[in-house]
Amino acid sequence: MTEVRVGGRGEGADPVPSTWKRLLLRLFQVDERPEPPPGSPESLRVFRASPKYFRYSLLTWGLGQGGALIGLIVSTAGFEFVRFGAWEAATGFLGPLVIALGPFLYVLFFVQLAGSFAVLRLGYEMRWYMVSDRALRIRYGIYSLREQTMTVVNIQNMAVKRGPLQRLFGIADLEIRTASGGDSDDDDDSLSRGLLQGLDNADEVRDLLLASLRRNRDAGLGDPDDQAAPKEESTPAAAGAPAIEPGEDPVLAAARDLLSECRALRRTVAGTEASGGAGS
Repeated sequence: MTEVRVGGRGEGADPVPSTWKRLLLRLFQVDERPEPPPGSPESLRVFRASPKYFRYSLLTWGLGQGGALIGLIVSTAGFEFVRFGAWEAATGFLGPLVIALGPFLYVLFFVQLAGSFAVLRLGYEMRWYMVSDRALRIRYGIYSLREQTMTVVNIQNMAVKRGPLQRLFGIADLEIRTASGGDSDDDDDSLSRGLLQGLDNADEVRDLLLASLRRNRDAGLGDPDDQAAPKEESTPAAAGAPAIEPGEDPVLAAARDLLSECRALRRTVAGTEASGGAGS
């Protein structure tokens, strides 16, 4: 088995503490490593998302958290207005409750900040792309686990996609569509579309799949789950019927057989009439 570590990332480079990682995996009931796809073990290659992809994800996560923090600050400023403004007397017994809500929201924000970062990091660590000579397996997700297995010979189209921010980070996504996908752009068609995100060598993975696809098609291989069509059994000829000559049209052979039977029947009838006339 050959394992390719994208961006020089090795198995030991795991910034998530192993104890916390095992606890989270046990909590979400996820295996750390998926099973290899069908194919030769010697041909298996494992690709992981680049560390650049984690920095890209961290940036988008940070922008979202920053927006939430700004909204929280604006909300607490409103609470202070209620506390010191002219509405304090109108709030009555709700005033202390509204005032206490501000610190509570800050506590919730920082708790979810730590939790969402841990899930983000673990989700990055648990992203797997496995390629063999016959199939491709994609697995990602922690809370909502998604695993796809796609047969190489069914691949119809592959596209390397890079957005402006992805080009800035030097990463790309490899989109793969199988035979059942057609030309549909419906993202809900999960059985026909696979996405390898965060690769810094997407062209290499695409070329590897293309080479495997050519080898399988040149060898005349199809879907490994397909079964060979049963052979049609020959029906033995009727007793006494003449065999069909090689290359002879079956219709002509049937007509010849029918003509022979008619002649035999005529001879039988003629013989019966002759016997009856002689007896009289």
